[in-house]
Amino acid sequence: MKFFLKILFCTLLATLPLSCKYISRHTGASRQQKPLAVAGSKELHLENVKGIFPQNITEEDSLTLLRSYVDAWVKKELLLRLAEENLNSKQKDVSALLEDYRTSLLVYRYKQEYIERMDTTVSELECETFYSENKQYLTLQKPVVRALFIKLRKKSPYLERIGKIYTSTNPNDITTLEDLCLQAALKFDYYGNRWLALDELTKDLPPRQGGYEERAAQKRAIEVEDDEYTYLVAIRDFKERNAIAPLEYEYGNIKAAILNQRKRNMIDNLEQRMLQEAKEKNIVKIYVEN
Repeated sequence: MKFFLKILFCTLLATLPLSCKYISRHTGASRQQKPLAVAGSKELHLENVKGIFPQNITEEDSLTLLRSYVDAWVKKELLLRLAEENLNSKQKDVSALLEDYRTSLLVYRYKQEYIERMDTTVSELECETFYSENKQYLTLQKPVVRALFIKLRKKSPYLERIGKIYTSTNPNDITTLEDLCLQAALKFDYYGNRWLALDELTKDLPPRQGGYEERAAQKRAIEVEDDEYTYLVAIRDFKERNAIAPLEYEYGNIKAAILNQRKRNMIDNLEQRMLQEAKEKNIVKIYVEN
């Protein structure tokens, strides 16, 4: 190795209390302090690392974090020195890459700032239109259901009454069921008006029972028990995997797709308008024929 590396690290770390309060008290005098580490001609001081500590960190944790940071800094400097010594001048010339990166970063930041002006409101009509035009591509990767889920203690005095009406779709029975479940159920979820992935519903059921998808497909009620609880599931509706997804289930994805398309259109219009204005003002000239 062609250079001499000095690391003034272990003694300093062992003796300094490096909490965030310590950093803030001492960085003002960092010029008079010994560095945390030295690699060749480069030094790492407290003022260079004060931003790495989260609030309310303990002195022990701050010391651990600092050791990790300094170790990474030393390794980076070592690798940089090795690169400087072993790469030829052409390999070390990264000016074009830096300029390209700067250009890409500035353009990206401007586009992000520009699309912040976009209207993010998506109407139900827009979602319905998108769904109608693209539903052949919106297939389900897993079964989905509309259902009602109840978890009760096996010894609950309300179990029999709830068991008689939980599969009913009569509005009066549903109201009664909700009142009873508010008093007795450990868990009560009614997904009658929205679609839910079947595995999201059954994750709270005893896994050893199995056969849930088959029962759901037949729109049969699911009643299972474990040592302490009874689980009641009323399947209101079911759609199998690979079927066309319901609009309600895909609503969030559809809204995101509409907004992404709106962003692309907004950027495309910006670029076309920008190019046209530049041509009219003779800012750009293109000599390649279309």
